[in-house]
Amino acid sequence: MKDDRATTGFVRSASTVRRRLLCACVLSLAISVGAARPMNAVEPDVPSGSLLAGQWTPVSAQMGGQDLPVASFGGASLQLTQNRYDFADDHGSYTVVYAGTPARMDIHGEQGPNAGKTIPALYLLSGEDLTISYQLGPGVRPKDFSSPAGSKILVIHYHRVR
Repeated sequence: MKDDRATTGFVRSASTVRRRLLCACVLSLAISVGAARPMNAVEPDVPSGSLLAGQWTPVSAQMGGQDLPVASFGGASLQLTQNRYDFADDHGSYTVVYAGTPARMDIHGEQGPNAGKTIPALYLLSGEDLTISYQLGPGVRPKDFSSPAGSKILVIHYHRVR
């Protein structure tokens, strides 16, 4: 008489091997797709910096859940080129790290109060209006365009002057 346990064990073993092989193939495919397009890649067909270039006047602002009077900026406007910024006595560069929705940028302070700092931010460009959500504290990049109470998230709504 034949030992059924030996045959059943072989069938289970082959089935388990096939299942594990299938999982390994799916996992390697997912990893290769993720490696082909990193999360922080800039969309190749979006000239992101050039769309932001111009002079932008602050219209409204919020910080830590409170309205921040635009007058506190002393009449300063944000000047953007394809990869540089100037705002009052703060100067530096910026890099668009993702041009999807929401778009993300890293701001690199070079002179002024933010010298040596990298500020993670989100931005939304809608026609002649630009909203930027800056993380001024030690936290991670803002997730949206709100400024929760007690946070160091500064949200500024700008309008293009030229």
